[in-house]
Amino acid sequence: MFNFDVPRYEKVVSDAIALRPQIEAAVDKICEEGYTNLYFIGCGGTYAHSLPMKFWIDTASTKINAVSVIAAEFMAAPPKSFSKDSVCVFSTRSGNTKEIVAAAKFCKEAGARTIVYVSNDNTPVCEYADYKLFSFAEDDCLCEAIYTYMITLIARFLKNAGEFPKYDQFVEEYAQIVPYLLKGKEQYEDRCKTMAESFKDVDYHMVVGSGMLWGEAYDYAMCILEEMQWLKTKSIHAAEYFHGTIELTEEDTSMILFYGEDETRPLMDRVLNFAQKVSKVINIFDTKEVELPFSEPEFRKIVSPMIMYAITERLSCHIEHVRDHKLTIRRYYRQMEY
Repeated sequence: MFNFDVPRYEKVVSDAIALRPQIEAAVDKICEEGYTNLYFIGCGGTYAHSLPMKFWIDTASTKINAVSVIAAEFMAAPPKSFSKDSVCVFSTRSGNTKEIVAAAKFCKEAGARTIVYVSNDNTPVCEYADYKLFSFAEDDCLCEAIYTYMITLIARFLKNAGEFPKYDQFVEEYAQIVPYLLKGKEQYEDRCKTMAESFKDVDYHMVVGSGMLWGEAYDYAMCILEEMQWLKTKSIHAAEYFHGTIELTEEDTSMILFYGEDETRPLMDRVLNFAQKVSKVINIFDTKEVELPFSEPEFRKIVSPMIMYAITERLSCHIEHVRDHKLTIRRYYRQMEY
């Protein structure tokens, strides 16, 4: 694969999987003590990655209340459901994102319990973590680490609530996922190279997703194409595409469709059926095409956001190359005060 360090990737994901005993111990203690709700608090990508977790809980549990909030808005107007009995879930690569640090400090001082995944240890956010989960990761493989942490976390909460009886089977099979992620990347390699070359001079994209993959559509549009490539992009929920954005679709409109394997897949079909009548620039990423180590079809839904991130990373890598625009370049973010 082009510009991709396989041993490094294997280590990053494996190290995140190895956090499972720590995650289980933290969740078990919290469940023993009792809690009222889970608050996923993030910004940018870490907020986006929480959206599938909330969707999973909302569609799988009658006992767990989950809230996903943007850190700065949470600080400006804390929801009334937040209390000292809330459990606050954070993820951060740098460990020093000011909105995340401020929110973690606020939650800690309010008496709520905080669980923090961080990929750079001994950073400011660690001071406010009741439970710290650390494993090193960088941007190109960060999301696999974050998703591994959150998937294990939520699976354990569901198990303890009596709503995931196949937990042990799932986590044992999940532990074997690394070679399947690599195979999925290889499967999309040539496709993404061709796609990137065709995107070189395209200045506007629509990224469409739903269900477990709405957060990934939101993330890919904002964090990759906008932040890292400075391309005008709109993330669109498949169910909402027909209520506004449909009118911007033209023959040369670039549409990137994220297909998952949950109950909302028919919503994506509806978008595709229409788009094919108008646009000639439609590209599909489909987690259903990727082989996974699971014996139960229901497990595929759970990991679909991570699979989507893994395969779209290949597009990001090739876009960076063909546009001669490194994914690490920023004009404003962390470059100035605002």
